[in-house]
Amino acid sequence: MVLLLIIAHTAFNGIRVATSLAAIKAGGGALWVGILTAMFNLIPAFLAIRAGRAVDRLPLRKMLVFGCVMMVAGGALAAFEPMLWVLAVAACGLGVGWMVIAAASQYAIGVYGGSEEERRIRAFSIMSMGFSVSSFLGPLIAGFMIDHVSFRAAFAVLAILPLVAGVLFYVKRFLKLPSIQNKVRDAPHGKASELLQIPIVRNTLMTGAVITIGWDLYIFLVPVLGSQIGLTATQIGSVMSLFAVAVFLVRFAMPRLQRWLGGRGVIVAAMIVAGASFIAFAFAHNYAAMLVCSFVMGLGLGSSQPIVLSFLHSAAPPNRVGEVNGLRMTMISTSQWTMPLVFGILSAKTGLLPLFLLVGSGLLSGSWFAKKKLP
Repeated sequence: MVLLLIIAHTAFNGIRVATSLAAIKAGGGALWVGILTAMFNLIPAFLAIRAGRAVDRLPLRKMLVFGCVMMVAGGALAAFEPMLWVLAVAACGLGVGWMVIAAASQYAIGVYGGSEEERRIRAFSIMSMGFSVSSFLGPLIAGFMIDHVSFRAAFAVLAILPLVAGVLFYVKRFLKLPSIQNKVRDAPHGKASELLQIPIVRNTLMTGAVITIGWDLYIFLVPVLGSQIGLTATQIGSVMSLFAVAVFLVRFAMPRLQRWLGGRGVIVAAMIVAGASFIAFAFAHNYAAMLVCSFVMGLGLGSSQPIVLSFLHSAAPPNRVGEVNGLRMTMISTSQWTMPLVFGILSAKTGLLPLFLLVGSGLLSGSWFAKKKLP
């Protein structure tokens, strides 16, 4: 499962970076970078809960293959004509595809991890380590292909990856998935808002949303800052890839960190480190400084996801695990499509310095909330 997620997520990450650089190349500036970043999350914001409910009932294999098909279609469209409005449509397809894959895979990983919390956190940590590998490979492939071939070639190569993943997801001998017999096809569902009445679910979702906003604004801000100070596409890709190396290292150490600090302690520390890194990024105006800040930020932002996913999996009511994950993706996607637009508009008026300071302050404030509200 993790191997196939690496393949698909490499494409998603690489195309996101290539899309931002294509917008800048076309003269779209920070505003268009914000619009295209938002398009990856616009439709998922409205469909994630339904996708989560589908995961609770339908065979996971069908969901995973469908997600890969959507990603292939989006990547192929971007390769065919990398114009701004075409990239916006492609981003929508890629966003829906990855949302479906993420919902189904998180359900499966939670089942693989079992009922013991430490073992489940370890399972989600392994999955997250896979994402850090793909976060390293995606920008690197995108930057290299753009610099040495073309934008079309970058999109085309990255679009092949979800095709490979989809074929392997389809082959039953390659991957054993939790079967539909383990689910309750006709289990009753209340309103999604009822889930927010569960304190641990509500507070974990709010904390996770703040952290994810920081993650996605990092993806939005770094290509813009790198372009402003004259870095090449390969250098920008390497800055973001070093972030992924840090994420991998901290997730490799996650079981030890969890035993040392506890789940809440890991999240609080992650938000403090990430917030401080954003503030430092505001004054990083050369390649070396961006590399250092990116690595430290990866250590912070990368350590929280396994804890958040484990908390939600254990707190979800029976037969509503997928729906809780869908609610998480709805909150995250809503922030991800609104915030880049807001920050794209603001950056055009105020520059990047106030934005880095604002995001850093928000993460530092969020650490106080997490310390008070998480179990």
